[in-house]
Amino acid sequence: MAIRFGTSGWRAVISDEFTFSNVKRVAQAIAEFMKSTGGSRVIVARDTRFMTERYAQIVSEVMAGNGIKVLMPENPTPTPVVSFAIRSLELSGGINITASHNPPEYCGIKFNSSNGAPAAPDITKKIEDIINKIKPDEIHAMSLSKASNEGLFEIIDPKPQYIKALSEIVDFERIKAGGLRVICDLLYGAAINYLDELCQNLCADCNVVHNYRNAYFGGDRPEPDEDRLREYSTLVRDGGWDIVIATDGDADRFGIMDDTGSYVKPNEIIALLAHHLYVDKNMIGPVARSISTSHAVDAVASEFNQAALETPVGFKYLANMILSENAVIAGEESGGLSVQNHIPEKDGILACLLVLEMLAYEQKPLSTIRKDFQEKYGAFYNTRIDIAMESMDQKREMLKHFAELDSFCGMKIVDHDNIDGFRYLFEEAGSWLLIRESGTEPVLRIYVESKSKEVFQRMISSMRELSRRFASN
Repeated sequence: MAIRFGTSGWRAVISDEFTFSNVKRVAQAIAEFMKSTGGSRVIVARDTRFMTERYAQIVSEVMAGNGIKVLMPENPTPTPVVSFAIRSLELSGGINITASHNPPEYCGIKFNSSNGAPAAPDITKKIEDIINKIKPDEIHAMSLSKASNEGLFEIIDPKPQYIKALSEIVDFERIKAGGLRVICDLLYGAAINYLDELCQNLCADCNVVHNYRNAYFGGDRPEPDEDRLREYSTLVRDGGWDIVIATDGDADRFGIMDDTGSYVKPNEIIALLAHHLYVDKNMIGPVARSISTSHAVDAVASEFNQAALETPVGFKYLANMILSENAVIAGEESGGLSVQNHIPEKDGILACLLVLEMLAYEQKPLSTIRKDFQEKYGAFYNTRIDIAMESMDQKREMLKHFAELDSFCGMKIVDHDNIDGFRYLFEEAGSWLLIRESGTEPVLRIYVESKSKEVFQRMISSMRELSRRFASN
């Protein structure tokens, strides 16, 4: 069976493709790649999913069997903390056993390179090539007791230094002075004992929810999106809470709800934070976003005479904007961001803290900050439609339709590209459309945006009609 890495590592269904034998193959391939580049030390961590302790043990045994020293946190660890540990401890790489926001039946392996960034496509391609050539007798393993005796295994705690690093980016004292009332939902994930503790220490009142391990995430996917946070809408309004903050299974994604009980899309949060970083923190540099992300952040950058940089989907591309372009903020619509002088990896914990910091600086409700932003920069209407593809033929037909598009909703196409899927820019109201295959799930993702509400609604209606037509074929 061929194993392929998507936009964020390898993910598969537990006991189907995600088996002990396949985990060993992937671990051996990563070990061989690391040895080929002179790697000698790696952090191996895990999230709160089913059996991640055992999978992390297997990966660690293979690493040690290949002479690579393993540093392992004792508790579930957020992916951004893995990235931070790689950089602060000058490690050769990092492995996190996680399927991030995927449903509970999934598990996965994320691999970050020696710079702390998600492994680039050329690296994952080399690892894939090794995986699919490995024979069972070529997998080397060593028990962790023996590895410990030989200096190849060590338990570490990266949390204190990570929290210290956050305090150097986010103004903790400003948040404390803000007197904020916050609901903090950890979705049973790896942010447990990280974001909840920070929230309790920094906020006047903090209602922490789902801050214990549940390997099935309450029977739902651990994704802090609008559907998952909707349950707090009435509570926020009636209880006088300022905000809801949430993180996903491995704490690299964030979710936000404002004081009126309205979900705030990551697209909007990225733009709001860009404005905050330029105005309140006096940061200088470009912004960076994925091709599927709202152009609202471009408008902010333009206001401050800064560039807006664009990448394909996947934080492995945005990471380079943090490292080489010194981007003030790099973000993607799926709920991931990082900032200048931080790690080249998505950090949901940081994102939540920056939003709290913004509230403390502005001394206004988030709903008011949103209105002020819209008055200054205009409205940006956007959404993503996910279409489950039941067959390859269905997917091919829909992609073929968009590859041959010459107009849409009566709008003239002024530019198009296939950097990552098929994207079309229209002359009307800054409107654009993107269709691409998901790198983590068997779906087609369709993104639309317009500065005109009427055009946006027209685009959405057309997309839904098209999806129904192809679904019935």
